[in-house]
Amino acid sequence: MTPMADYFELPDELHVYYRFSYGGLSPFFRALVEEEKILGSRCPQCGKVYCPPRTHCGACYVDTQWLPLSGKGTVIAAVYCYWTPADWPVRPYVDLPYVYALVRLDGADTCLNSAVVVDDMRLNEKVRQGTRVRAVFRERREGKITDFYFVPDEE
Repeated sequence: MTPMADYFELPDELHVYYRFSYGGLSPFFRALVEEEKILGSRCPQCGKVYCPPRTHCGACYVDTQWLPLSGKGTVIAAVYCYWTPADWPVRPYVDLPYVYALVRLDGADTCLNSAVVVDDMRLNEKVRQGTRVRAVFRERREGKITDFYFVPDEE
């Protein structure tokens, strides 16, 4: 046998492009792109509302039904971010610094992770547990969870 040191190796890259389906969650992503709406899913048996949505209730094991949500909600927990890895999902959609938060949309029983963007450096004064937020949709939407982010709702 030839020892490994005798082999000549050349680094290379392989790029694969493919299409995949969101399957039963397609209505959620289609509504983001086409209607600038956030959909949740409700269990017809127990009434639990999921956002991000699920196709089946985790407690009752029945199919859920789609319902629109207002896009307004409450910050449940937050972390302040002053840097991100280059491939972090919110880049390049939001500027640094930003807040990465668990947001419970009005009418939902579960939370989703998303960026909360503020216009100045006083993050901890503007975004904390209990802060009311509203969704803002990017101008160019691609069918990704990063097609929207939140800003403080100062009604």
